[in-house]
Amino acid sequence: MSGSPMLSAQVNTKLNCIRSMLRRYVIAQSLCIIVLWLLVTFWLGGLVDYLPVTVGSNETPRWLRVTLLGLMAGGCIWVLVRSLAPRLLYRLKDSSLALLIERKYPALNYELVTAIQLNESNVHDVSNPTAYSKMLDLVHASVNRDIEQVEPSEMFEWQPLWALVGMVIFAAVFTVLAAIAMPAWIGHWSNRLLMLSNDPWPRKARLRADGLELQVPAFTGQLAAARVTIPFVDQQAYVPTGAAALLQISADTTADQVPDTCTLFYQSSEGDRGRANLRRVGAPREGWQSFTIDGPPLDAIDERMQFDIVGLDARLRDLRINTVDPSAIVSMQLTCAYPSYLIDDASSRPAVESLEFRSGSVIPEGTRVTMQATASCELSSVEFVVYSSTQGSDQVPQVQLASVAGQRFSVPLGILTESQVVEVRMFDAFGLPTDQIPRYLIAVQPDTIPEVLSQIEGIGSAITASAMLPVRGNVTDDHALAAVNAEVSLDGGPVVQVPLVLGSQGELQSNIDLLQLSEQGRLNAQPGMTLDLVVSATDRYDLTDQPRLAQGQRLQFSIVTVDELLVILDRQELEQRENLELIMQELTQLRESLSNIQVDLSALNTPVAHSGREMPTWAFVGLLTLQEEPEDDAVVRQRAAIRAQQCLLQGDKSQQELASLAAQIEGLRSQLINNRIDSRDRQERLSTKVSIPLRALLQTEYRELQQDLAELMQATSTEKAGILESQQAMASLDKVLIQLDSIKSNMQDMESFNELVDMVRALVEDQDGLLKATEQKQQQRILELLQ
Repeated sequence: MSGSPMLSAQVNTKLNCIRSMLRRYVIAQSLCIIVLWLLVTFWLGGLVDYLPVTVGSNETPRWLRVTLLGLMAGGCIWVLVRSLAPRLLYRLKDSSLALLIERKYPALNYELVTAIQLNESNVHDVSNPTAYSKMLDLVHASVNRDIEQVEPSEMFEWQPLWALVGMVIFAAVFTVLAAIAMPAWIGHWSNRLLMLSNDPWPRKARLRADGLELQVPAFTGQLAAARVTIPFVDQQAYVPTGAAALLQISADTTADQVPDTCTLFYQSSEGDRGRANLRRVGAPREGWQSFTIDGPPLDAIDERMQFDIVGLDARLRDLRINTVDPSAIVSMQLTCAYPSYLIDDASSRPAVESLEFRSGSVIPEGTRVTMQATASCELSSVEFVVYSSTQGSDQVPQVQLASVAGQRFSVPLGILTESQVVEVRMFDAFGLPTDQIPRYLIAVQPDTIPEVLSQIEGIGSAITASAMLPVRGNVTDDHALAAVNAEVSLDGGPVVQVPLVLGSQGELQSNIDLLQLSEQGRLNAQPGMTLDLVVSATDRYDLTDQPRLAQGQRLQFSIVTVDELLVILDRQELEQRENLELIMQELTQLRESLSNIQVDLSALNTPVAHSGREMPTWAFVGLLTLQEEPEDDAVVRQRAAIRAQQCLLQGDKSQQELASLAAQIEGLRSQLINNRIDSRDRQERLSTKVSIPLRALLQTEYRELQQDLAELMQATSTEKAGILESQQAMASLDKVLIQLDSIKSNMQDMESFNELVDMVRALVEDQDGLLKATEQKQQQRILELLQ
């Protein structure tokens, strides 16, 4: 800015000098600030990038260094735009400079300000121009005289600028010395900052990730479990979900420093963070020191995890553990090739069959078995052991390899003669073992000998020489029978094999005809002999040379004459008559109990029950006390209910005894038929007059009696009177007793039996006498011939 033409050159020079010095001051200050800003940010950025590395942290990412460059450039631009440019472009007026000079030099007495203001005023605006001009000249003369004492340099505060320059010089000298002392550091940081290089800072220690160790589940009998190492591939390793892993890290012992401890910093996929220390294991081996950790957070890994390993200034970054579902068997089938003894024309079993494995499934003995399994994922290998289910756990089984194809594998078990336990250990495509070893029990059902349940129906312990022996029962085998025979012998002599025929369900329905065997010359049964009979069976089992023979209960029969057998049957019929009489006696006592119940129930509805006179003793059979005092109705009804219940139980007992009696009578009739005794009258009597009427009685009258007794018990246990029910029960019981008495009259009695015994004895005596007379006659003839 030029001075006013009316001001002196001396004043204008002073003003221009001050204006020029002010510009230089502003420029110098801004440049110092820019240089200081650049150096400070350079060093601070380097420290931020390097110092974390010394404690094992990561280098700053590239975006942070780009931000730092932007911050440095932004600071410089801010100084230029906000500080330097506005002050350089600002036009300083003479009046402003004059005011600054007046403040610094008060001796000017504001004459400089007045001279400049008057100089800028319009002379035409004053009322007395002449006086105005004289006054202006006086002011200019005074200003020109006093302006000589003004020094432009004294107008500025130089201390802030010199302090700023000092800091710049210190920073520049420090930078130069650092560049001389640490050229590699300065060069590396400059390269990372200016060239945005990602070259890491050199470390004093070196670490190596060896991998994760997983425990392999042991087979039964193995003393120690093996371990498998899963390496990190592309910074990643895989473990089964829920597995407990051991992280293996090694430090290079040939590096400048070897860490005493390493630290794991982890973050799970769900955001959980933490740290854990790795312990130093043993001494260095082959130039590497091992560090491991097998506790939290690696004791039960159930989610993805990312972690870094720090040891001194070394760091393993972005290691990741991914979880996969452990391999498992999703289906298991057994391919069974059955032995020949199970296959025949009548069997529907195929020679080879594929079965779905189920717990508790049983395989026949001698079957060749192959396990076909499908896993939940791709497999790399499968190991298995096979041992007997009775084998002790102290024996170490032999580990074998199964045939693997993708997700499927097969385990050949060979021919099974006893139950086997199969343990399978799978390794998936990542080499990860299954978390548990599944155990499969292949239960083998040994072939059992046939089971023979046999008896002779319709025959007693005494038989005739021409008897028919009905063999009844069941012969069963777990698979198939080869033959079923009856072994018959007389007095321990040679055994005669008689083939028996089985029904579709294995039931025995064959008859052994002694008369036919005698006619064929195979068996000559005579009275006085003992016949032994046993049913035997063999199956088709051919895995051993020993026959599989099973026998039923051995039975013995005494062979008697027809007359002797009739005596035995009459004696048995007499025993059954006595049983019937005993049953009828118990039913008669049952009738007396019903009569007592009627008396009790009648007493509830008459004044007699409440009077003090005695009741007749016949009304309470079995009770020793008489009614000396009136009884309470509840006591009387309770006694009637108890008697009704006893009557019902007695009725059921008699019904079972009558049913057994009917079966015994039918057995007597069957013995007559099977022993070929020509006694149709006796058979007809036992059937139509005893057995059939007795069974009909149980189905009609006796069933009515049981129903009436049940109604009586129900009536006495409630508030009903029960008199009508007791009368109905007594009427039904009378019908039963009448029918039983009629049946008894058709059975053999003791008198008839004694007569029969006397007749038999007479016959025996006559036979003995005839034999003696015959012998005497023969002796007499012999003597006559000799004379």
